[in-house]
Amino acid sequence: MSNLIADIWNIGRNIETSLIQSADDFLNDTGINQIWSSLAALPSNILDNTTPNNLLTFLNDDTAIPVPTHQNLNQTPTVSQFLNAANTEYALTGTPNGMSPFLVNGQQLAVIDEASGMSAKVWVTDNDQVIIAFQGTGGGFNAITNPAAVATGFLSDVQIWNQSVSQAQKDALSFTHYVVDMAQKQGIDTNNIFVTGHSLGGIEASYVAQQTGLGGIAFEPTGIPSSTTAKGDGSNFASVVTYGDPVGEYANDTMPGSSFVTSMPVGAAGDFNHYGQVVMLGNPADNAPLAAAVSNWNASSIGNVGELLSAASFAGYHLPGTQAADMGITMTPYVSLGDTTHYQSGAVFNVGNDSIAQLLTDNADRTSSLAS
Repeated sequence: MSNLIADIWNIGRNIETSLIQSADDFLNDTGINQIWSSLAALPSNILDNTTPNNLLTFLNDDTAIPVPTHQNLNQTPTVSQFLNAANTEYALTGTPNGMSPFLVNGQQLAVIDEASGMSAKVWVTDNDQVIIAFQGTGGGFNAITNPAAVATGFLSDVQIWNQSVSQAQKDALSFTHYVVDMAQKQGIDTNNIFVTGHSLGGIEASYVAQQTGLGGIAFEPTGIPSSTTAKGDGSNFASVVTYGDPVGEYANDTMPGSSFVTSMPVGAAGDFNHYGQVVMLGNPADNAPLAAAVSNWNASSIGNVGELLSAASFAGYHLPGTQAADMGITMTPYVSLGDTTHYQSGAVFNVGNDSIAQLLTDNADRTSSLAS
């Protein structure tokens, strides 16, 4: 019986993915999304002095993105800067400490794509390093001015849960081509262009890094499918995941053998892993309740619905405030919607001032110490 349930759910999930993609294609092919997105960006254009969407014409930029070479991973933005850039995507307005808006024609480079829910702002650090920060599902307080993106971002999440590459990830890659074009015109090469994001934003950052080789840090991303077009090897990228987070742990490398992950062909083939090196936060004991909540996946359709609801109850581990507490990082700007409530547990991993290289070294040392 369980095999029949699995087949039914797999067929249904594949149909979901196809329908969502067809809707995205229709909105883009007819020009509806271009007009819709340009109008939706107006509040941000006014509040944050961001670049207009201009009918999303810049998403057609095909500027080549050179894979970083001779990149000094000891001189990257810090973990704190990456997390704060990602977290700022949940604020209506505000600037992370140590950064300023990356300007094009006097306005902060930004994008809102309504059809897929992809949204991003671009920052530059005091060391002239560019950070592209992609927004997570729902957009935090941005849902006040752009509620439609909550729904479309959720649809991209469904595509990702079904272990496909979502339209949001594809749009993020298209935007990155344009950012690289604008940065190179200001004398900044790909050794100093990075990506980040939380949740859906982290998944978009992971995909962009996989496809381009850009460095960065993703917070609470799922796994992503392996790719024959990947240019990155993950050596300059970290995926930061909290024990017990049903989103961040949704991957083969963090939930090995779980039917919740392996029920789809990509997961069953072992090709749905986090991009880069995984850094775990919090208390390993928080894994057991999550694993138990989804331990009977595909036993029955009603059971599957119940397990999804059970997994959602662990959402506190997913909040940006949880990662900040787990790493001893102060959020700037502070976004009360996701930063006030947190589920910090276990020892604090004080890596806020680390570069990417230092983070990976400290994580390796910690892992080795725990194993000995």
